[in-house]
Amino acid sequence: MTKGIPEKCKKCAMLSAAQAQELHGDLGDRCWNPAVCYSRRSYARHRDRHNLIRSRKRNNSHENLVVNTDEFASVFWAVLVVYRQAGTDTPIHAIAVQIWKGQEKFAEITPIHCAGVVATQVHTYVQKVLVLLESNYGIKKFASQERLDPWLCPVRPCPCHSN
Repeated sequence: MTKGIPEKCKKCAMLSAAQAQELHGDLGDRCWNPAVCYSRRSYARHRDRHNLIRSRKRNNSHENLVVNTDEFASVFWAVLVVYRQAGTDTPIHAIAVQIWKGQEKFAEITPIHCAGVVATQVHTYVQKVLVLLESNYGIKKFASQERLDPWLCPVRPCPCHSN
């Protein structure tokens, strides 16, 4: 059986490269190794997707199925983008929504900061967004949720960015 990815590396993979180097480089705990860390972080971030693709190739290697994807080109779906630190109980920094049509980004709801907002207010906001998405695009729930580091928050002014 293969060795799993250390929990420290999984958390590090969710940071930007600059943040990871600062935290684990010469001024941090000194575990950053440029010969290994770039590929290990990429592997940790994309491991599930690569394993799924590999598994599908293994299972479908003998079949040649043709699927008409034209019918999916007009399907709307949405992704909830949550800006928060890695971890289960970390506070939400900001929320955004991306609306996709087929495989192309169609629209987006600009991010809002959640500082000073209690959890029930965040849930109420998300429910209002879902009502809006259902009335405009027929989307009843989010296809997925994506977590991004708060340092990637595009809203300005922002507590994560000094200027």
